[in-house]
Amino acid sequence: MSGFADFWAGRDLWREPLLAGILAGAILGYIGVFVVLKRMVFVSAALSEISGVGVAFAFWLGAVLGIDPHAHRATPLLLEPTWFSLIFACLAAALFSLQPGHRKLASETIVGLGYIISSALVLAILNSPRIAQEAHAVGDILFGNAVTVPRKQIEALFGAAFAAVLAHAVFFKELLFVSYDRETASVQGIGVFRYELLLNLATAVVISVATRAVGALPVFAFSVIPAAAALMLTDRMRLTIALAVIFGVVSAAVGYYVSWVEQLPTGASMVVVASLFLLPGLVKIARRSAV
Repeated sequence: MSGFADFWAGRDLWREPLLAGILAGAILGYIGVFVVLKRMVFVSAALSEISGVGVAFAFWLGAVLGIDPHAHRATPLLLEPTWFSLIFACLAAALFSLQPGHRKLASETIVGLGYIISSALVLAILNSPRIAQEAHAVGDILFGNAVTVPRKQIEALFGAAFAAVLAHAVFFKELLFVSYDRETASVQGIGVFRYELLLNLATAVVISVATRAVGALPVFAFSVIPAAAALMLTDRMRLTIALAVIFGVVSAAVGYYVSWVEQLPTGASMVVVASLFLLPGLVKIARRSAV
């Protein structure tokens, strides 16, 4: 009880970060269902990493121009890391939606290149002498260990979540069809590229804003693990979505609590808690395989 008492006593410090984590867990849990169904898990990883490049680049550019991105009131709007994260992710999402048209160059190759190059860029920027003093803070942002989350980032995350849910609500059947069976959707005359682009852009918007708020590591985990855990438990789509959202919310809340009480990295704690939801599905699969 002493751990919870200490946690509750510090509620003025964790209220915004916890709210951001719960909101990110909920919306990414929902979007993750489409990510997993469409087998675009690596796309999600690449978008998370590319969003991180946007965040790191904003700090690097601010250092070059002599502007501190932490000074939120003094930072020009065009140097706000969230904008760079959003632009980078949306451009990557549009690129990933294209078909290479080359028999030796698959779309997975482009996604892989995007992930590799963005990972290298993040490391290069973080080790740049220009942001030596900011490297630790940027690393905390990217890996989900940031102590504070400004209210405007929560508002931006809520806005991104609302926009993504609205787009999914209007085109739910088409997005689900394209995610389930791209070839059949194409044969039936559905504009596959159009809806894949919409799906990728909606995913990119949420991932980019969530990356700035809670970090790239938990964002990638929330966009895959809750949905995968839910899909292993049920074939009913409505129940799958509900479970994925619940798993994402609980992972964020419990993970944050554990990290606070045990003084562990926040992002890693959230990912570990989320991974626990995979166990019932794995047991179910193991039992089926044993029969």
